[in-house]
Amino acid sequence: MELSSSTIAILVVLGVAGLLIGNFMAARPHAQESRVADFRLMARQKRIMPKLVACPTWLIDAYGVLMPARDTSHKAPTPLIAQYSFVDDAWLLPMAYYQASDGVWRLTDQGQINTPKAARQAQVLHGMPIELSDEIARRVLGLSIKANSIALYWLDDKYQHSLKAHKLDKVRADADLMALQAALISWAEQVQNAK
Repeated sequence: MELSSSTIAILVVLGVAGLLIGNFMAARPHAQESRVADFRLMARQKRIMPKLVACPTWLIDAYGVLMPARDTSHKAPTPLIAQYSFVDDAWLLPMAYYQASDGVWRLTDQGQINTPKAARQAQVLHGMPIELSDEIARRVLGLSIKANSIALYWLDDKYQHSLKAHKLDKVRADADLMALQAALISWAEQVQNAK
């Protein structure tokens, strides 16, 4: 079977087009990555600063509960988790760390609590319910406060998780972020105003 030069040219063009389309499809981000990126962008618009950080040592146990290790034959690298911070220059907060435990905050012994007032302030959130949307609350690991900031540590990579390629539900995400912002401000102000 002989191929004419025009047939060969068509086959070459189709082959090159197939390679280009294949590379383009492989370079596209997954739907879940797009949802998380959109959610983080919406958080920034509400003055909540998200970033990925190495899981702090005081949260490794909580991380292990939510994300059990599959293979313990070798030392796994420190996992990355999302830290959503809110800063207000009017706050003067003690340094304290809280772990999420059974839907409430538990003060850890990791904070630098040097004065009786700081100890009273840090105790304010101990035992307080974590009142966030269920989508966020079930993936929360911890909370840290210091100076003029409060930071929530959680696993945001599964936010609005779906096996299908759905886009971010921006109405629900906006409501969740408004609730998160209100909770962060409320917790910080309760600590700030403790006598």
